[in-house]
Amino acid sequence: MVRVYVLAGTPGTGKKSIGSKLAELCSVLVLNLSSLVIEHGLFVAYDQERDTYIIDEEKVSNFIKSYILTLKGDVFLETHYPEIIPREIVNSVFLLRTNPLVLEERLIKRGWSRRKVNENVMAEILGVVAYSAVEAFGFERVFEIDTTNTSPEEVANIICKAIRGEIILDSGVKIDWLSQLPFHVVKRFEEYEGIDD
Repeated sequence: MVRVYVLAGTPGTGKKSIGSKLAELCSVLVLNLSSLVIEHGLFVAYDQERDTYIIDEEKVSNFIKSYILTLKGDVFLETHYPEIIPREIVNSVFLLRTNPLVLEERLIKRGWSRRKVNENVMAEILGVVAYSAVEAFGFERVFEIDTTNTSPEEVANIICKAIRGEIILDSGVKIDWLSQLPFHVVKRFEEYEGIDD
């Protein structure tokens, strides 16, 4: 029987590095949803201005449902758009959060445009991925982990222990960056047109 977990978070919160450690430490299969979308042509267009694919949500959802049936063991779907994964196949969502100022540094190091950095930092400030995860799966299936000062290995160990039933994590979303950051800091990220999906 396949158990499906979601590793969700704004770009830069550590999904890729934590996913890599999860595969190593927990012997689970980790699949990057964006890679599956591109590999299987599950998009309608490419937005050059925002440097991103525009996905076909219905195709992605149907593909995931059938693809999961071909797998065995525990599977993690790594994504920043968890809401398109069919609710009925998901066991739990591990939601990665990072202090927006640390996230900004990480995204700048990637060489991203200022616009793309601002869009994604503002998405983290506003909790866009967190909101989508809770709306799609409910508070009881979403487990938030702050990755700001925690290594990918430490986060992967926490998740491994949680899926094995060795520890119980608090469910729901408790991090509120908007209330923690000074107004002038939030204001400088406001220059954006929508969130980069």
